[in-house]
Amino acid sequence: MEDNRFIYIDEIYNQQVKFKEECKETSVYNRVQLLKKLKATILHKEGEIKDAIYKDFRKSIIETETTEILTSILEINHFIKNLKKWTKSKSVGSSLMFASTSAKLLYEPKGNTLIITPWNYPFQLPLVHLIASVAAGNTVILKLSEFTPHINAVIKSIIIQVFVSNHVAIVEGEIEETTHLLALKFDHIHFTGSPAVGKIIMQAASKNLTDITLELGGKSPVFVDKNINIKEVVRNLLWAKFVNMGQTCIAPDYLLVDKAIEQEFDHAWKEEILNAFGINPIESNDLARIINTKQFDRLENYLNELKNSDTNWIVSGTNNKSDLFIHPTVLKNVPINCALMEDEIFGPILPIIYYQDIQQALQIVRSKEKPLALYIFSKKQDYINYVLGNTTAGGTTVNDAMLHIMHPNLPFGGVNNSGLGQSLGHYGFKSFSHERAVLKSNFFPMSKFFWYPYNNNTKKMLGYIKRIFT
Repeated sequence: MEDNRFIYIDEIYNQQVKFKEECKETSVYNRVQLLKKLKATILHKEGEIKDAIYKDFRKSIIETETTEILTSILEINHFIKNLKKWTKSKSVGSSLMFASTSAKLLYEPKGNTLIITPWNYPFQLPLVHLIASVAAGNTVILKLSEFTPHINAVIKSIIIQVFVSNHVAIVEGEIEETTHLLALKFDHIHFTGSPAVGKIIMQAASKNLTDITLELGGKSPVFVDKNINIKEVVRNLLWAKFVNMGQTCIAPDYLLVDKAIEQEFDHAWKEEILNAFGINPIESNDLARIINTKQFDRLENYLNELKNSDTNWIVSGTNNKSDLFIHPTVLKNVPINCALMEDEIFGPILPIIYYQDIQQALQIVRSKEKPLALYIFSKKQDYINYVLGNTTAGGTTVNDAMLHIMHPNLPFGGVNNSGLGQSLGHYGFKSFSHERAVLKSNFFPMSKFFWYPYNNNTKKMLGYIKRIFT
């Protein structure tokens, strides 16, 4: 007997395939009305959202408001304001050779889409990509992470209130459900997660030549010059690293710091972590928890590997498995080939590498896969320009951290191992749209110059064109 889970998935999928052509014809006005209804429903359920995320991994109310709810509302507002402009056809410039033509770009919905989202930002990430796909005129199957059941239930209730299931539907479950979805033919798949799983998604999509967007991760480095306000920079990095308990794809993964400021920099970390979280950080209301025991064990294994090394523990403390709490940890003199320096950390552990020469720091970054994010702190523009010119990354924030993802007019995405394609705002709309090229002959068909049979007139015309345009 076929599994009921898969029967449900197939029914939803078939309904959306039938509906996608009608969905493509949905007016911009109607799409905007759906977005407004979605916004109103989110605001109405704000309390439920906060409670659910707290139950899933004890995220503070302020972090939920800023990184989950506010971010989603701002994205909806951005789409409501700009969707009419984005969907209009756009004329493109021509040339003398094409003087008798006009050309434009049309933005068409791709069709039926699949969005697979992770657990670390369990409300924001599903919503911002759903917004883009719906605004572009697509149907959506939204696959949520099995690790956040409480917020999943709230998201499901929101979706049911706003959309019919042949337009947008939620699928829950684990690897089996995801595998079943990936065997189906979609017009676009958007995946957020690890590079390892991203390769599986890409392989599955290739069987149907399905277009994909991959938002992956990697080790996001931070370059810190000696010409900085040490206290200000440490506070900035402390927030960026420990928000969501370090479970952020663009969190600073390791620091590359000028050795000239080593002593002051170490001291600032001890002082500022104490100021932020108190003597017993486990009692702080501002620190979330690790999502599950599997991730807790992974992080603790990183630290256990270092116990017999020359690692210097700048800030450390007691971890608590029953509470899924990893103490905020800052390290230096970490072996360059240890697991902590090979894997994306995705937790509240921060290694610092002090460099004598900027070339040493650059070589470390170049030896790894291209990161999703890279950060630079310096008062010297020459230093900033040199690092920018000798590195690559999906995105970069200078003298701040993680904020590039929030800018309404910048794309978000990785490069190679850290991702393919771009998301958010106009770039999210384009990701879920097909940019169709249209050329119109206004006076006579240009191809008439080359109609069969080829003869001396054809040769003369070709010679004339070559003299003018080559």
